[in-house]
Amino acid sequence: MTTRDIESTSNPRVRTWAGLATRAGRDRTRTFLIEGRRETERALSTLTVKELIWCPDYGAAPRAGDVPLTTVSQRVFDKLARRQHPDGVAAVAETPALSLASFEPDSPALVVIGDGMEKPGNIGAVLRTCDAFGAGFIGSSLGTDLVNPNVIRAAQGSIFATPLASVERASTIEWAKARTRIIAAHPIGAVSLWDEDLTGPTTIVIGSEHAGVDPLWLDVGTSVAIPTVGVADSLNASVSAGIFLAEAARQRSG
Repeated sequence: MTTRDIESTSNPRVRTWAGLATRAGRDRTRTFLIEGRRETERALSTLTVKELIWCPDYGAAPRAGDVPLTTVSQRVFDKLARRQHPDGVAAVAETPALSLASFEPDSPALVVIGDGMEKPGNIGAVLRTCDAFGAGFIGSSLGTDLVNPNVIRAAQGSIFATPLASVERASTIEWAKARTRIIAAHPIGAVSLWDEDLTGPTTIVIGSEHAGVDPLWLDVGTSVAIPTVGVADSLNASVSAGIFLAEAARQRSG
């Protein structure tokens, strides 16, 4: 049997890695854990990756380059994994600043603001959609951090290809007011999405799963509704973001 660098789940480094599943652990170390070969390889091109973790029992080694690589036993990797079918690759990366000072969406700006969103799976799904349609994402007073492992998993690597920021609501409002036209997704919005011009610099505000957009956004933007015909009175946050972004992409395609 091949010897691994770390065989035991009680190893101090394993305990440190496992601690990154908690917000306190991530905040204390200013690092976070990335699981998955695809996600890790995308992170290597955009983030400061401090170390790679590989379990040979699950497959081939990742492309490490100059990043230190630690091999671990299957028991160790299973302690870290959050997926049903792990591929044996993970990484520890420095948490990026995620400030508005470094937030640079493409021009003309198309930005989704997740305002007060709490569910990591929804946030990750919105990030995938932003990546697909070339939009940036700002987390506004989110209920979690953007490097939550469930956000990373749901985003499937798109988080490393999307312009990102995460700040409190007041700063986000000021940023959006100064640079874009603000539209707030609302089930009984004053304007239909099909009648809205999304070709210029635009911010699309998607509210929390339970409360919707904060009233402050309605004071500074236009409430816009997705036309629907069924009995459902609202849509999932990530679905709403997808519909808004698809319409923006259609309009901007010429």
